[in-house]
Order: sequence, then structure tokens, then C-alpha cells
Amino acid sequence: MIFRIPKIFFFVIVICYVQKMFLSTIIVISFILYINLLYIPQQNVDAFSEDDDDYGISFVADLDPEQIIVSNDYDEYRDYDDSDVQGVVYLFYDPHFDDLSYEVYLEGLSYIDGDDVEIIEIHLGILGENGPIVLSFCNEKKGKGHCREGPGLSVEGFLTEKDLKGPLKGSSLYELIEWIESGEAYVYVQSRDHPEGEIRGQIHPD
Repeated sequence: MIFRIPKIFFFVIVICYVQKMFLSTIIVISFILYINLLYIPQQNVDAFSEDDDDYGISFVADLDPEQIIVSNDYDEYRDYDDSDVQGVVYLFYDPHFDDLSYEVYLEGLSYIDGDDVEIIEIHLGILGENGPIVLSFCNEKKGKGHCREGPGLSVEGFLTEKDLKGPLKGSSLYELIEWIESGEAYVYVQSRDHPEGEIRGQIHPD
């Protein structure tokens, strides 16, 4: 993010420094930083003020195994009819804090049966196509977080633009939301028993 500081503030700082008014300089700098900290969240609020509620935007993804797109190497091992795995993911973007909260609920997966969750991610891609990862909720294969926090609730937390990766690395959460609203983002869940993907679901406004 780029701070937009009026030139007059630089002039005031120079005057204070020349006159060796160090305390005044500190006060002025503190005031500038305070104003900019207020300005940054307001930019995000303004970006949504025309089309969305200032209180935030909610999204949801319904997950099932039939949405998984597998390669030919896995086709012979995949049996959708016998799978009762399903899930739902709730997302909420808060423009004031510029973060994305998430709650993932999964059913039909058992650690005892060897199909406990290892990876939960957001990918870019339309229905029927695989795409690159842009956000990771957890990845136990890489030792990043835990994908199971209790019965029913798989994982929950907050993510910011610093967590974006792949083609969205260095961009903003607002850009991710644009992909979601265009129907080109989905949640992907991988288990130990299904390394090709257990379930997935397109993200859409709630």
C-alpha cells in the first residue's frame, strides 16, 4: 500500500528539524502516521460502498466429491457413488480490517479410516476446471497449521492480503473477491486417502 502524505507535512518536518524542535518533530510524524492508518482502511470501505454493505461481504461454498477434477492416473480409483463426504465453507470479508475470515465444516471423514484432511485451499478456476492455489487455510503435508480442530468444525481463522500466493501474490483481497464474484474461485480439500482431491466447491455470495 502507498501512503499519500501531503507535501505540507514534509515542509513542517524540515522546519522543526532545522530549529531543533525534536519533540515537535516527533508529534508531527506521529500525527501523519495516525492519519494514514485511518486512511488505509477507509480506502477498502470506499471500494465496496457502491455495491456492497460497508459491514462486509459473506460468501459460501458447498463441497462435494463430484466437483473434483482428477487426472487419468486417478480415474480408476475414484468412486463417487460410495462417498458420503461433504462440507461447507463460510467466508467473510471485513473491509475495515481488510481481512478474510473462514470457517470450514466437513462430514464423512475419519482419521481412523485414513482419510483425514491434509489440505484446505482456495484456487482460481471455473466449475469443471482445475486452477492455481491463491490462499491456504492449512497444509499438514508442509507442516502449516492443522486441518482438524474438532468434531464438525474442521478449521477456522483469518487471512490477509499478505497470505495471497500464486497469481495473486502481492495483490489485494479485493482482487480475490472479484474472482469469486465472477464465479472463478473454489475451495479444494485433500485427504490422506484421496491425494487427487477429496471434495471441492465453487465460492459464491451468501
